Amino acid sequence: MSEIYLVSTLLMGLIVLGAAAIITRMGQRATPSGHAGTRSGYAEWSPRTATEESRVVAIAKTPVVWALGFVGTAVALLAGAVLVVSEGEYVDSALVEPIVFAVGGAALIGYVFFGAYFAARDRFGNTAMGVAFAALTLGVLGLLAVAVLLVMG
Repeated sequence: MSEIYLVSTLLMGLIVLGAAAIITRMGQRATPSGHAGTRSGYAEWSPRTATEESRVVAIAKTPVVWALGFVGTAVALLAGAVLVVSEGEYVDSALVEPIVFAVGGAALIGYVFFGAYFAARDRFGNTAMGVAFAALTLGVLGLLAVAVLLVMG
């Protein structure tokens, strides 16, 4: 009975991969300035081109802050993994294990989603296309997870 689910999952995965291939081929290619093709029509006269950033936004755009945040998250996850593996020597592992897996899963899903979002947004110059591509990427990974569970389960 699980064969039909596996075939269905693989077929849906192929359809999703085909849709992703079509999406990557359409649209203009973004230039390093952020505009697809040429400059936008309002760039010469519109005040919207001037950046008015707050201090928080300026700090968030700094690569050092992102690197330190990544290192801090990695250290926290490693410390949590050590506590889980220690099997209750330091703290009760029943408390730490769900927290470590939830934070690790959220970090992984966020990394995949936002990586796909920013890559697609920079390539196509469209926020909606970035969200669609990021959701599609998470959907493909979800289908792969279901396929693995069906094969292993």
